[in-house]
Amino acid sequence: MKLADLIQQSSFASPAHEALLNVMATASWAQGEINAALAPHGVTHAQYNVLRILRGNHPNCYTCSDVGSRLLDRTPDVTRLLVRLEQRGLIHRQRAEHDRRVVEVRITDEGLALLDKLDDPIRETTERVSAHLDDSEHQKLSRLLETLRTDQE
Repeated sequence: MKLADLIQQSSFASPAHEALLNVMATASWAQGEINAALAPHGVTHAQYNVLRILRGNHPNCYTCSDVGSRLLDRTPDVTRLLVRLEQRGLIHRQRAEHDRRVVEVRITDEGLALLDKLDDPIRETTERVSAHLDDSEHQKLSRLLETLRTDQE
């Protein structure tokens, strides 16, 4: 669907404005598709992101700030996100022995098992959402999006 049809707007301030709105609309749509795949498992996209981050460092731990710095969607309340995952038994948090001010986080076996269940639905959703592009187009899109973010940190 064309952006103009989606947002019912026929003109844009500039090609850059139209492109940025296209990025935002597409990101929102893709996130909605991923959320739909996660919902039957009672996991939000942010929670899934945390679990994947922790799985990537398993069996080692990360500090809360390490997790926060790696999140795709920057949330100001990483602690609340981690508390919810801990309440479900998907992660374990503990004070670091070397510095009691630091909280270390690691994924539990239950968290790993949940990610194992989510791997196929997320892969299938990713393939379905991106089926209209071939590998070279995916690579070009990634390069363009990375260029867009250049010097934006």
